[in-house]
Amino acid sequence: MQNELSKLSVKSEIKLNADIKKIWKLFSTPSHLELFHPFCKNNKIVIWNEQTKIDKLTYLNGLVYERNIYSWQKDTGFKLYIGKKKGKKSKVEWDLKPINNMVILSIKVTPYVSKKFSLKIYNLLLKLYILPLLKRYLRNVLRGIKFYLEDGKVVKHNQFGSHSWFS
Repeated sequence: MQNELSKLSVKSEIKLNADIKKIWKLFSTPSHLELFHPFCKNNKIVIWNEQTKIDKLTYLNGLVYERNIYSWQKDTGFKLYIGKKKGKKSKVEWDLKPINNMVILSIKVTPYVSKKFSLKIYNLLLKLYILPLLKRYLRNVLRGIKFYLEDGKVVKHNQFGSHSWFS
């Protein structure tokens, strides 16, 4: 059952009418979440250099998560762990695929396995509650990226609706 849970993830994608170099430049910019993330209060750098990329994301409701990027593939994507500094971490994968004159950006989240519930209950919670809310969250983040890249304007807080976990 533990292995089955680790395979449960959610993925969302969006087509972007932007050059992959422009998208990568955005993601490479320190504190970039402040430009497009609709639930981001601030995005402070811990370490941001060629070897190590760690930042803190403070959500609108005050929740603070640390993002530790462990794979950085220029113009292709990156992978990170996110969670409370001393807590469990979820795995997040950002992937860029150029198709014709567009780019498909996908974000996949594999949530950490909680030990607060039995595995059967947690599996049910994942499928019925956690993954659907994560999907909605990802769609809003992707909409923020599209808005920022295409309109050139910073995304407002809760611009695409609020979220019960982060607003």
